[in-house]
Amino acid sequence: MANLDGIIRFRKWELDEKRRDLGVLLDERAQIEEAIQALDAEMLEQKSMRESDVASVTLGAYIEGARVKRAWLIEGLRKKDEEIEEKQDIVSEAFRELKTFEIAEARQKERHDKELKRQEQNELDDLGLRAFENQPS
Repeated sequence: MANLDGIIRFRKWELDEKRRDLGVLLDERAQIEEAIQALDAEMLEQKSMRESDVASVTLGAYIEGARVKRAWLIEGLRKKDEEIEEKQDIVSEAFRELKTFEIAEARQKERHDKELKRQEQNELDDLGLRAFENQPS
């Protein structure tokens, strides 16, 4: 009987590593979203201060720069979503592989248990047959 415990332990460790990598990507995505929200809030604040003399001169350049930065962040978010999707596929595949080994191990154990029960039943049958044969008639 081949022992699958080591392979399963390795696959679980591998799956955990891939899940951690996915978690890092999700955290990075959340940081980009936070940066976009902060930029939007800052733009609203700057627009509300347009009555001041300095703001009226620099507001246009600021808004244009903020729009460029926002577009850059949105593109980063799109790329991060692609990375996340790829990593999710990798995690799913690793999970399927792990489950395959776990199912194989369960079936192997089931076959082994059936074989033991069959051997025990054969031994009991032999004992019963010998006891019957040794009975005085």
